[in-house]
Amino acid sequence: MRSPQATGTAPDQTDRPLLAGGLLVATGLADVLSAYGMLRSGPFVVLSEGGLYPVDVTGWAWLHLVVGTALALAGLGAATGRRGAAAVAIGCAVPAIALELLMLPYAPIRVVLVAALEAAAIRLLVRHRRATGRAG
Repeated sequence: MRSPQATGTAPDQTDRPLLAGGLLVATGLADVLSAYGMLRSGPFVVLSEGGLYPVDVTGWAWLHLVVGTALALAGLGAATGRRGAAAVAIGCAVPAIALELLMLPYAPIRVVLVAALEAAAIRLLVRHRRATGRAG
């Protein structure tokens, strides 16, 4: 474990990319697992005034699978703290949040939790970039 005296920087500045990367990897894996579950299950059933309607979410599942994989890989890159990795991770996390919010009616609790973790990771990465003075 590093001490602040040994590295000469505050521990929160050096550990931000690691925490953000971990959050992005976890949310990416959650997306991949939920996509697998959506692919293996049948269609959602929507209740309306006109009756019950099946809603096939196979396309959304494949999109979640791709975005979740990209997000997990970007999170691994962000955890390294390399130059430009934060920009790539933020670029992957923003569309992931948008995709999560589109699935809100079908899995509201999972969507809110995963989107909040992705937003926290974005905030950590932006604060780290500002603290280190890196533009890209």
